[in-house]
Amino acid sequence: MHSLLTAAIPQPPFDAEMPQRAETVFNIFIFIPLGIGLAIAIRHLLGGKGPLLLFCILGGAIAACFEPIVDVLGLAYMKEQGATGAFTIFDRTMPLYICFVYPWYVGGLGYLSFKLFERGIGMKGLFVLWGLDAIVDVFLETPGIALDTYLYYGHQPFNIWGLPLWWCFINPVMPMVAGALIYKLRPHLDTGWKLAAVIAIIPMADGIANGATAWPMWITLNQSDVAYLWTYLAGFVTLGLSLLSVWIVSLVVARPEAELEPETLAGKLRAITFGPKSAATASR
Repeated sequence: MHSLLTAAIPQPPFDAEMPQRAETVFNIFIFIPLGIGLAIAIRHLLGGKGPLLLFCILGGAIAACFEPIVDVLGLAYMKEQGATGAFTIFDRTMPLYICFVYPWYVGGLGYLSFKLFERGIGMKGLFVLWGLDAIVDVFLETPGIALDTYLYYGHQPFNIWGLPLWWCFINPVMPMVAGALIYKLRPHLDTGWKLAAVIAIIPMADGIANGATAWPMWITLNQSDVAYLWTYLAGFVTLGLSLLSVWIVSLVVARPEAELEPETLAGKLRAITFGPKSAATASR
């Protein structure tokens, strides 16, 4: 019975070789934003701004343990043969770059989402943020696919150049949920040791986001000879669940538009990243 069930579920090309030079290039590409995030986190510590960003990054590193789970369920395969392996779960050995991407995409962007929510954001801004994080995901994943370091298999919908875009519906929800949880819980995390709970909150947000939005795709993809009609229908349901999740987050963090400062989302991101403009600069 087990062998029949395994045969019914699409299987990845386990014999596919990892191109080593391409893996090195992708490792460097993925590490750059993590290196920047770590540098900012250290600057925050030395400057007396606290360890919140560092805790978010650490939590993102732990959230990487979810990657083998979503890979098995969502039919993604990180090439193992000849790769620099980091850890193995569900008999899937994750390449090193997985340990670089989760800390800044889930943890770092989760911190950025929290700072945006803290500064003030409306419902429209939240949907814009979801779209921006989706674009970041596209630019993050496309080089790895083009370099042939990993692939998606099975009857994946919205698969235009090797990246099934339904993953980009889901992935932005992870840092947004993380930011919302931190935003809501931050008043209760009023000491250093309590603030360390953020390390656990980040992987919790990863699990919540994936479980809430991806299940139609997981169920549909893991069928024998499923038609694209059904995977596309599931993809649209997953898109709807992702947008519903953004709306739910908005109920927790969004402020009425009338209460917001007349500041664009780009301006808020600039202020969070580089600090407010000085009076001299602002007067020019």
